[in-house]
Amino acid sequence: MATSMLVGTIAVPAASTESPNFDRGRELLKEVEDPSLYTFDDPEGDLKELLPDLSVEPDLVDKDGEVPIGYARRAGLAIIDNLEEALDSHETTLLTVADYWIYLSGGLSHGGTPTTATKAIWDAHKLPESVLFAMGFTPDYELSLSRANSHGVSTSLTDTDVVDAIALRLGTSPEWSGDTLTWIADTIGKVRKHPGGRDPREYRLQFAEEHAFDPREDSFLAQYINEGADDEADHAHP
Repeated sequence: MATSMLVGTIAVPAASTESPNFDRGRELLKEVEDPSLYTFDDPEGDLKELLPDLSVEPDLVDKDGEVPIGYARRAGLAIIDNLEEALDSHETTLLTVADYWIYLSGGLSHGGTPTTATKAIWDAHKLPESVLFAMGFTPDYELSLSRANSHGVSTSLTDTDVVDAIALRLGTSPEWSGDTLTWIADTIGKVRKHPGGRDPREYRLQFAEEHAFDPREDSFLAQYINEGADDEADHAHP
């Protein structure tokens, strides 16, 4: 009989100073209002599997196949609970690869899931990305943190690439022209929402929403927020 290797993986940056924070993920689930941010493979089947007490409910999804946010949140909590248990079990191995710690579980399969932990890790990728990031995970760990780690393979730009590019451009320019800020903004716009031409408060709020934390509460980032941004926005938009 033929066999195949089924593997589940999820990663955190090796530079992280804390273990995955599952409680932070549970808290953020309460704030996610859009059920389409969950990537269920089979919404009704996934809900019945994750929430067996709901298996007799007639309307687990609406007429358009969308999952009500209440059910999505309950499924999300079950996914996080299962993931926390899986990563703490003997079924999971922790590997260090490049700049990542990779949690891995798997095994040979004759058509079934090789380990409970593997299924829990697979399910984790159905959560909204903001929730995964809030817990400390990096969903797409196959993308090198720096182009220097890609060994010549062309990949999408990363934050590190952009910082390197800006440092190189500024460091190799004998003087900075009036277009320098525009060039920096355009370069940052390759990996972030373009920072130019918008209301300052709107930009900060959008940043907070996308990254699941308020940059004003971050000891590093708070130094770089224009102190009068919110006041100026109030004055310009009463």
